Amino acid sequence: MNDDKQKNTTLVVGAGIAGICVARRLFEKNIPFKVVDLGQNDSSRVAAGVINPLVFRRTTLSWRVEEFIPALVPFYQQLAAEWGNTYYQPIPIRRAFAHQQETDTWLKKQTDERYIPFMKTLDQSDLQNQNVLNTCGTGEVLQTAYIKTAALLDDARNWLQSIGVLIEKEFNFDTLDPENATYDGVEYAHIIFCEGHRGVNNPYFNYLPLETTKGEILTVESDELPAAELLNRKCFILPIGNQQFKVGATYTWKTATLDLTEEAKKTLIEQAQSLVSGAFHVVNHQAGIRPTVLDRRPLIGTHPQFHKLKIFNGLGAKGYMMAPLLSQEFVASLETGSDLHPEIDIKRYEKLKK
Repeated sequence: MNDDKQKNTTLVVGAGIAGICVARRLFEKNIPFKVVDLGQNDSSRVAAGVINPLVFRRTTLSWRVEEFIPALVPFYQQLAAEWGNTYYQPIPIRRAFAHQQETDTWLKKQTDERYIPFMKTLDQSDLQNQNVLNTCGTGEVLQTAYIKTAALLDDARNWLQSIGVLIEKEFNFDTLDPENATYDGVEYAHIIFCEGHRGVNNPYFNYLPLETTKGEILTVESDELPAAELLNRKCFILPIGNQQFKVGATYTWKTATLDLTEEAKKTLIEQAQSLVSGAFHVVNHQAGIRPTVLDRRPLIGTHPQFHKLKIFNGLGAKGYMMAPLLSQEFVASLETGSDLHPEIDIKRYEKLKK
């Protein structure tokens, strides 16, 4: 690649779900790019990838869900068509109500215009559902799915290799000149950090309130658990085929270790047993680190001093739902100079930059 063309190239750091979505949006816009990544996307891979429009603890709509879901479905379906695989897997989500107040809240909100597309009207079969234990009834969430995360990341990596843009090494900050966006002796138009939880160690964006939150998740096997829908109360039980289910996930705040704990395993088993009566046995136990943010909004935008350095991070537990649209908005902002949505723009934290 000649020097002038290289200077127009954008470097994406990281190939988890954030980096893959940014890379795809650059590709769609015919913007030259490279991706540097060593292949340690443990958290994006371990994540269950559940697409759930509701926040159950308050029975509210997830932030911007009316925009995110119409954007994510065609995005994942386009990848499926190109790469010959299936990633977006529709599945009903059934919430087991923990108390009568939650049942009453659902009954009230199911008639609200904003909630109608995402909440099935309760009937007697919901209130007397036989699949769950110790419940005040259940509610079915609509427009729900899960993403086959490992298959998506594997195929995305193969795609990056096939088009010759993947640099398979760990990013080394010692070879970065932030003023000129020169990395490893090569000048780039932009350098976009999509590092997930590793972003806490980024010396240029470490003023941002990015936290590491460990989540542990089990894979269990059973021929007795309900296999047609995801069940949720305290934990989720997600059928993934072949009589296997994901059970998750724990939240351990401000933790960046991937160590597996017997405590988390015991907690998830007990939560699952309080939700369903079927027997199961554990076949796998994994951990990932979520990049979470103080105000529960992503961290996206331009460094206040080094304007060629960008960040696309902090997507947290809903990364597979938010990344398709947010990456589109971010790349459009790169291309046109348009403002980002104020709730995601890191300008909101400029006062923290000393």
